[in-house]
Amino acid sequence: MSNRCTLAHSRVVVALCAGIAISALSAGQVLAATDCAALSALHMPHVTITTASTVDSPSLISPILAKERLATPLCRVKGFITPTRDSHIGFEVWLPPQSAWNHKLEAVGNGGMLGALNYRAMAPGFDRHYATMTTDLGHINHPPGAAEDGSWALGHPEKVIDYAYRGEHVSTLAAKRIIAAYYRTAQTHSYYAGCSAGGVQGITELLRYPKDYDGYIIGDGTPDHLGQEMGALWDTRWASLSKPTEALTVADLALVHRAVLRQCVGKDGGAPSDAFLTNPPACGFRPEVLQCTVGRNTSTCLSSAKIGILEKIYQGPVDPLTGESIRAGVTPGSELTWERFFAGKTNPAPADRPWAAFLTYMMYSDPSWLSKEKYLSFSFGRDYEAVRRKRVAGEPLDAVWNTRNRDLDAFVASGGKVIEYHGWDDGNIPALSAVRFFNSIVADQARHRHLSPARARQVTLHFYRLFMVPGMGHCGGGAGPSDFGQPGHRPQGHDPEHDTLTALDRWVERGVAPKQFLASRMNVSTHEADMTRPICPYPEEPRWNGSGNPRDASSFTCTVATSTHHAAN
Repeated sequence: MSNRCTLAHSRVVVALCAGIAISALSAGQVLAATDCAALSALHMPHVTITTASTVDSPSLISPILAKERLATPLCRVKGFITPTRDSHIGFEVWLPPQSAWNHKLEAVGNGGMLGALNYRAMAPGFDRHYATMTTDLGHINHPPGAAEDGSWALGHPEKVIDYAYRGEHVSTLAAKRIIAAYYRTAQTHSYYAGCSAGGVQGITELLRYPKDYDGYIIGDGTPDHLGQEMGALWDTRWASLSKPTEALTVADLALVHRAVLRQCVGKDGGAPSDAFLTNPPACGFRPEVLQCTVGRNTSTCLSSAKIGILEKIYQGPVDPLTGESIRAGVTPGSELTWERFFAGKTNPAPADRPWAAFLTYMMYSDPSWLSKEKYLSFSFGRDYEAVRRKRVAGEPLDAVWNTRNRDLDAFVASGGKVIEYHGWDDGNIPALSAVRFFNSIVADQARHRHLSPARARQVTLHFYRLFMVPGMGHCGGGAGPSDFGQPGHRPQGHDPEHDTLTALDRWVERGVAPKQFLASRMNVSTHEADMTRPICPYPEEPRWNGSGNPRDASSFTCTVATSTHHAAN
């Protein structure tokens, strides 16, 4: 599977695929396996290698790596790819010495709209003897490091395509060609790991190019990037911008969060002492319990207008023309994360979230769209449909940023596996987006294999497992145990229950599926775990046994929830 190339969308990609196909045969004749500098002469269509050199210290690559103790020397290969005249997709590959290489590739994702090489994410895999790859997806932010800048897209539709799906794919093909040339053999397995926008990139790779990778670790992502940005606009308008006098304050969010916990903790599978929810949809939280009435202390209640705002945010955006949900709403219990993403904003809206860049530069090509507050008149009926139909480089935006394919038969037949995880308290990409995606894969299995829903779920669990994390925010953090060795977190141990990469590796190579992860909540003062809990494969959840220490994972058992709220959403 790792050595095949399918679903080529252009002559450029076909040419790259051809280069991959011949590399295992020709590389030994072209280059010596250990001659890093000679890789600068490696020819690939539309690929330019700018640097191929041996590096003795990671700090020479970037100051952010100064504290990393990577196995060195490493062969650093840096270059760019030009599948179109307006493309400039930067990438970098780190190659361990041949004697240390584990014969595998790990690619890492990025975050937000960040156009940068993610060195920090490369380090953990490389330290474990993987060849690693990162890409900037075809753009550089202004200023560099401004994660939500989208000005690069103005007048550059091909760069939008590069960011949406093409950049990761062609960088993957180039990395495999470089590996085959350097080691005179192809990798035995290739893996992808990323969270947030990196999770979106992983889902996109999986659904568009199912043979690029044998395994994926996908965190807090969604297959519908377009719907996600529409939902983020919806949340921001309701919480902050449409009615500034009724905007949700920090005090309001704290009040709502306390009400959620008071109504739901201990009734959704978790322990009575938890400060977070285990199964938020089962809570059935009703914002109207906070409605101000005559004689009620206004510091303990909310106006009817604010109650209505809460209901809209929990509901999520709806297309009034069709009545269909555009994106899932955020879950009860996530309120303390809202200020980071969509509450507390003021008009004119700042360019600090991807929805702003997406609509300003990719949809309307209007740099004044934010400053003139044009977002306040955006219609989730008429204008949303126009966004979906907008053509970018000959493709509708809906097709560019929303991957509807669910046919994973080729991926499954080749032994591919996916570990997906999502924080129940994610206020950015709602947790139910992951549940909906998982259920859509199950539905596809049921439909084309003619299976019952229960049987289709069992079949799906053989290759795709979703882990919903109680009390975790966006990719990490939050009130619950949220450190289980996922991308961006150093594992507590290199065993399958504490490290997602080890778990994926074992699943792909030995067929042993992860039954659970053991998550820790780290004390910021002692740097030791003050709470642990199992993280279970959906639809299972960690349920308190009714006795034992509620801060210890041994007091919980993974079991299928009796509630049907998950499936209903």
